[in-house]
Amino acid sequence: MVNKNTRNIFENFLDSYNECFNKKDLAALREFYDTNDNVLIYFDNHKNNDTYSLEEHLKLISDFFEKGKSTESGAVEPLIIENLNILHKGEAACLCFISRYKSFPVPAVRSTLYLECTNSVWKIKHAHFSFEPEK
Repeated sequence: MVNKNTRNIFENFLDSYNECFNKKDLAALREFYDTNDNVLIYFDNHKNNDTYSLEEHLKLISDFFEKGKSTESGAVEPLIIENLNILHKGEAACLCFISRYKSFPVPAVRSTLYLECTNSVWKIKHAHFSFEPEK
């Protein structure tokens, strides 16, 4: 279990990250990733959206911001975050939580972010999102 200060750091990180999506702010979103090494392995809950580099991921996000998508509402929308679990040790952290699209809350999306802290800044190195199987 993490202390309240650590929890606040990661809750604020997650809120800020999601706000970049809501505002379609690609430049601000880029700052959440390792731009020095172009490292990001991203497994998405939508078909054909897995990526193995930051630039590849940002291209998909840019296209989504411009054209939308054919699933859920088709647009960027607020997420409901539930059951945030934080695993933190030194300069590494794993955030595990449930995401729900506001307009499409079922099925939920199982969500995992792996972060590393470099020069006192947390960066996403890996993301995994998958729809929750029907119970």
